[in-house]
Amino acid sequence: MKKLGVFVAVVLAMVSTSLYSQPAEGKGPHKFIAQLKLTEEQKKDFDKIHFDMEKQEIAQKAKNETARVELRQLFKADNPDKSTIEKKLNEIANLEVQMHMIKINSWFDVNKLLTQEQQKTWKKALEYGSEMKQRKMEMNHHGEHSMAPHPKEPMPKK
Repeated sequence: MKKLGVFVAVVLAMVSTSLYSQPAEGKGPHKFIAQLKLTEEQKKDFDKIHFDMEKQEIAQKAKNETARVELRQLFKADNPDKSTIEKKLNEIANLEVQMHMIKINSWFDVNKLLTQEQQKTWKKALEYGSEMKQRKMEMNHHGEHSMAPHPKEPMPKK
C-alpha cells in the first residue's frame, strides 16, 4: 500500500511538472513566452533558468517562513523585546528583497538569451507582471492585513 502511495505521488508530480512547463498560451505572462518563438536551444536554456529559479524560490520561501515563525514566537514571549522584534522584521524584509532579486536575476538571465526583437516581447512580460503585482497589492490593501496572525491563532478582538 505504501508503494502505491509513493507511485501515485511520483506520477502526480510528473504530470504537474509537465503541465507547468508547458505555458498556457494566451493566459497571463505565458502568452508572452509563446510569442517569443524560442529556438530549441533557447527553450533548453530557458527551462534551466526557470527550474533553477524555482529551486532558489523554494529555499528562499523556507527561510522566509521560518523567520515569520520566529517572529510569532518573539511576540508570544512573556516579555516581548522590541529591539529583537525589530531586528527580526528587518531580517524578514531583507528575505523579501532576496526573493524579488531571484526573479529579477532570472529575468535578466533569460533576457541575455534573446535576440533584440525577442527582448522587446520579454520586456512586455515584465511590465505585465509588474502591473499584475500592483493590482494584487491594491486588492490586499483593501481590508486585509499583511501581518495577520497565524491561522491556528485566534484573531484579536477589536
